[in-house]
Amino acid sequence: MRVEYHPETVTDLNRAVEYYDNQLGGLGSELRQEVYSAIDTLIEKPLHYHPVKDEIRRKFLVKFPFSILFRVLSEDAVRILVIRHHRQHPSLGLERS
Repeated sequence: MRVEYHPETVTDLNRAVEYYDNQLGGLGSELRQEVYSAIDTLIEKPLHYHPVKDEIRRKFLVKFPFSILFRVLSEDAVRILVIRHHRQHPSLGLERS
């Protein structure tokens, strides 16, 4: 399956990784690894995740308080819209396409 990324997802993830690395060395790398693992999981069965708004679906991370919002584009493609912390505003990323 093909994965596309909204341009701001790189910033989303890099800011979070930097924050966690400043808290404890190596923790940001663990977050990055969990995000990539979650993306690998969601592309296996993207329709398994319920829509949160219109066609936007959400995958929660396990170890970190983050979720990945994504859209199924076709049978063989998804687009990652936002990687956001649970304390961020619930509408963050919903306007991304």
